[in-house]
Amino acid sequence: MTPNLQLTVGDGELFEDPEMYRRLVGKLNYLTVTRPDIAYSVSIISQFMSSPTINHWEALGQILCYLKGAPSRGLLYSNHGHLNIEYFLDADLVGSKINRKSITGYYIFVGGNLVFWRSKKQTIVSRSSVESEYQVMAQAVCEVMRTRQLLEEVGFETSSPIE
Repeated sequence: MTPNLQLTVGDGELFEDPEMYRRLVGKLNYLTVTRPDIAYSVSIISQFMSSPTINHWEALGQILCYLKGAPSRGLLYSNHGHLNIEYFLDADLVGSKINRKSITGYYIFVGGNLVFWRSKKQTIVSRSSVESEYQVMAQAVCEVMRTRQLLEEVGFETSSPIE
């Protein structure tokens, strides 16, 4: 999608075939399993499934053009010679212009390979960026600990600290 594009409910003329919009967004949701690079954009356009407009349809078309131009950008797993667990997180205070809720996200890598990611609109409106960052940190640390425990249960010992 176009950077800094702010889509809202009812911004423009209604799209004439909302069923086609819903089917296409559903297919893109399925594709995000192997294409995390489009996950955020698909989550944005998914918010307008009940009454899509022409602007929403055009944003959907931009995602399709991106996919057509970058067919080999899926997940690729390779041996990096270690089983270190690393994670990265971020929060965008007032990320959603619709309801002022923060958008948080984190990524977990095991052995240099992406194994888990999440981008989510928080359930409450944060009062500060610190509160928003703290919430995503708590979620990410829980998921990292769960990932480490799962690796140990299947026989992979990770002696290095989580980064």
